[in-house]
Amino acid sequence: MMFRTHVLFGIISGYAACEFLECGNAILFVSLSAVGSMLPDIDSARSKISRKLRPFSIIPNFLFSHRGFIHSVFPALLLYALLVRIDYLIAASLSTGFLSHLLMDSLTKRGIRPLYPLSKVKIAGFIRTNGFSERIILFLLVIVTVLITFQYLIPAGL
Repeated sequence: MMFRTHVLFGIISGYAACEFLECGNAILFVSLSAVGSMLPDIDSARSKISRKLRPFSIIPNFLFSHRGFIHSVFPALLLYALLVRIDYLIAASLSTGFLSHLLMDSLTKRGIRPLYPLSKVKIAGFIRTNGFSERIILFLLVIVTVLITFQYLIPAGL
């Protein structure tokens, strides 16, 4: 999936998780979820997150192949475990975004191996990255994101 598709789905996932967790500060939670949705692509030297974090992305680029270990559930669990002692909402928001990225990538033809390296079972869908189907999904995500954001920003009763 494209960067913007991941970010928009991360935002929507953040709003959904915030409702479930009663997070209080929805804007912060959703923003961190959007950041979390970018993190799995740190394993690709060509990704936007890798280019923006160049000094920090060199090691993941060297150690991991794209859609390998970092595109499994284990980094999300590790991220949560490391951050939950600081603040469980920060841990939940970043992990929500991370997992939203994995969900979207599982819909692509390249797919993901969610339990790698324990299992090499692959989940793959029918969507070609940057293809027509993804562009339709992106369009729908824009609409849903705008509608949900207005719901949060405009107080009830106006």
